[in-house]
Amino acid sequence: MEVEDRSVFDLEAVHPTNSVSYGNASDQVIDFYLPEKTTKPLIALMHGGFWRSEFDRKHLSPLAKALADSGWPVALIEYRRIIGNPDATLQDVHSAIEKLSEDFGATILLGHSAGGHLALLAAGKFDVLGVIALAPVTDLIRSEEMDLDEGSVSDFLGAPAKLRPDLNPIELPPLKVKVHVIHGSSDIRVPVQFSRDYVSKMDNNSTDLLELENIGHFELIDPRSDIFSKISRELTALS
Repeated sequence: MEVEDRSVFDLEAVHPTNSVSYGNASDQVIDFYLPEKTTKPLIALMHGGFWRSEFDRKHLSPLAKALADSGWPVALIEYRRIIGNPDATLQDVHSAIEKLSEDFGATILLGHSAGGHLALLAAGKFDVLGVIALAPVTDLIRSEEMDLDEGSVSDFLGAPAKLRPDLNPIELPPLKVKVHVIHGSSDIRVPVQFSRDYVSKMDNNSTDLLELENIGHFELIDPRSDIFSKISRELTALS
């Protein structure tokens, strides 16, 4: 049995600087982690959890706080996660980003796992500076075939993945902005081959992959890891 590093979940959740609602549902909220002074663009941060309701934004709060401590203003987006209603999830993400774009202007999208999937989809709808996708779910059909996280795609979509090519990043045209994918070679949650295939399929100079040897799924969001500095460099390159 393969063992993965889940120690990031041992970190205490960090309270945001402030929070705002963008709808009436309890999950339609954005937590802000803001430095005292900054000239850097806003990061719209999206959490993963295979679109399931039991996984919320709190596990990304240590990363959000670490980014803010490095001078980045961060908006940690929560969104509805309703079985069989992916359009509610996408609507929420789009509504949140639209609000952020109006209030802050230039924005970088940063998402992990299912949040990486949502970031890639949102980047096709908004004028953003770029995307950093950490171990993103880029292929819903293969995820369904492999039964990742025990039926997560079927639960998310409420329909066969082949019927929703509009929600499948690998079936969509290349994005017009810079996309940097970071994925660990030892990821047992989302196989690194997904990212290899996605970058290969996009086949352009704007989409690239940083593959990290002997790194799993959750180290990517641990601000104590060496990967944090790599994410910071990519953010700086996009800004």
